[in-house]
Amino acid sequence: MAREPYKSGASVAPVAVVVAVASVFWGLWWLPLRWVEGGGLDPLSVNFWLYAAATVGCAPLVWRRRRAVRAAGAWLPAAALLFGATILSWNLALLEGEVVRVTLLFYLAPVWGTVLGWWVLAEAIGARRLIALPVGLIGAAILLGGDGIPLPDGAGDWLGLGSGLLFALSATVARRGRVDGVAYTGLAFAASAVLALVLAFGLEGAVAVPTLAGTGLIAAVSLLWLVPTTFGLLWGSANIDPGRLGLLMLLEVLAAAVSAAFLTDEAFGLREALGCALILGAGLMETVGARKPPPVN
Repeated sequence: MAREPYKSGASVAPVAVVVAVASVFWGLWWLPLRWVEGGGLDPLSVNFWLYAAATVGCAPLVWRRRRAVRAAGAWLPAAALLFGATILSWNLALLEGEVVRVTLLFYLAPVWGTVLGWWVLAEAIGARRLIALPVGLIGAAILLGGDGIPLPDGAGDWLGLGSGLLFALSATVARRGRVDGVAYTGLAFAASAVLALVLAFGLEGAVAVPTLAGTGLIAAVSLLWLVPTTFGLLWGSANIDPGRLGLLMLLEVLAAAVSAAFLTDEAFGLREALGCALILGAGLMETVGARKPPPVN
């Protein structure tokens, strides 16, 4: 059946507010992650319980989209598995590494997305993208530079960089299969929980069980922070042009940088600021003026 042309029923201003708020909460996501970890759970157990709770909370929504799940074929589970790996590696990066460095390394995702779009989807790479690619990579080299070869330093950096690449892969698969966004996110939560469970048993031998108070905190963080923030961005991305969406999502970096500056002892000097400016500049070149793709649902 042919798809009808997209007509958004939402005006721009309310959507922009939702995206802005969701982006700020994503930038602060490292805080509740560390609150939960502070209850005595290891990072993998933290992720398992958070995403298990999110999976249960989203199950009714995914069930309502079961026709779209069946229609998507193998594209949906593939995209969801990659997205699940994305959010698992992203959370582990925030727990293991420096908040600002991890966030900025993740924001290389538009660079990887450009390469994958050209390679997998045969998308043209215009002049602006040809400039954005080296700008983003130079920014990453400066951020990671120091005195030696500009490579990630420690598990947090590698996980942050990897989560951006996984995100670009997931988005490419989702676009190729035109998967349903709600089912995509709900199944990704389940995939992240399963991956965390497998890794926990493989590396730790078991999943740590939270206390009663810890269980309440996990449920609150998952259902009142994680799920609404994820779906806020999901809904916003379907109802706003990519350029405006990309600009608003830069609030995530601002929220992460400001909160980390006040609440941690992480360094943020001239080198970090220059790398930040170049990476975000590359992201802006990727998003500003981009056309809105047709909806998938």
